[in-house]
Amino acid sequence: MDIRRFRKDFPHLKNTGIYFDHAAVSPLNRRSRALLDTYLNQAQGEKINNYVDTMEMAETVRGKIGQLISASSERIALVRNTTDGLILLARGLQWSSGDRIILHRQEFPSNVYPWWELQPQGVKIDFIDTPDGRVTPADLESVVTPKTRLLAVSWVQYFNGYRNSIADLVSWCHERNILVAVDAMQGLGHLKMDVEAVGFDFMATGTAKWLLGPQGLGFVYITEELQEAIHPPHLGWQSRETIWDFHNYHQPLKKTAGRYEFATPFSMGIWWFSGSLDLLLDAGPEAIEKRVLSLTDRLAEGLAQLGLTIISKRENPSEKSGIITVSLPDRDQNQELYTHLFARGFVVSIRNNLLRIAPHFYNLESEVDRFIEAIRRFIDTKS
Repeated sequence: MDIRRFRKDFPHLKNTGIYFDHAAVSPLNRRSRALLDTYLNQAQGEKINNYVDTMEMAETVRGKIGQLISASSERIALVRNTTDGLILLARGLQWSSGDRIILHRQEFPSNVYPWWELQPQGVKIDFIDTPDGRVTPADLESVVTPKTRLLAVSWVQYFNGYRNSIADLVSWCHERNILVAVDAMQGLGHLKMDVEAVGFDFMATGTAKWLLGPQGLGFVYITEELQEAIHPPHLGWQSRETIWDFHNYHQPLKKTAGRYEFATPFSMGIWWFSGSLDLLLDAGPEAIEKRVLSLTDRLAEGLAQLGLTIISKRENPSEKSGIITVSLPDRDQNQELYTHLFARGFVVSIRNNLLRIAPHFYNLESEVDRFIEAIRRFIDTKS
């Protein structure tokens, strides 16, 4: 991979700071900016009503998503965010009183509240309490019941980067006729995924983090079989087979997952995300994963040598991701360290009073080393 070529796609690199916060939100890349400029120029007068162009761009985006996750574009629907996608499933399925859902207690709220709101219907939630957000078949054995209908799980946990083995979970659940819904927000964009090979039932994600897209746009993947069991919680003119036949109210729903795209979409977001997908596909999912894991290995090793506690599990390669969560020996100093880093142009997040660091593939080894050195200097001031 020619990193120098891809770094030209990120104008923010002209700044003096170093951005290691892709688990929160990603910077606007040059390819997306060019497409946004086209959209805005049209909207300012060249082609004010560019709705048809946007619909064509949306179809292109679904195709590119399909390439990224190895799926048919017909199995993909654009939504607003991860929560919106999971609500689609939670409200679209028919539930009976006594049905049960398995969740990990440390899930991000996006993967809790859509299911939490089913409790007034008599749906029960069984929580797994294990370290790191880890979910294994053995953990499922401890909570599963004959009434368990669904497991909702994050591919990568937001607070420490632990990567669950979705393939193992899908295999175990499908043997027991249990559906699996995956929150892929912290995995897609830097880890490769083949949803059909793994056997996903349903996946939801937003685009604003590792996928380099905008806030307010996401997508879902859904199998054809599961689609037939989900009644769209929202229906509109875009849900129908022939959307321009406005007054034919009796027409059927689209045969594809496009039936869940019920109304006017986030147009600018679609144009932005098309450029992001071009960039990710150009770099290649496998090459991106290899590079991100290499950078985070370097980061974890360097910070461990300084005496920081590495919260993220790194021993097993299959459990690693692009998120490194760390703590100083004195956890009460983490906020001060965060402020120290931010003042010197290093952008990371602080979650649960722990530092969460998330470089992407275009970052450099030298930037990792500068970051480690900045922490060393902070430690020196405390000694």
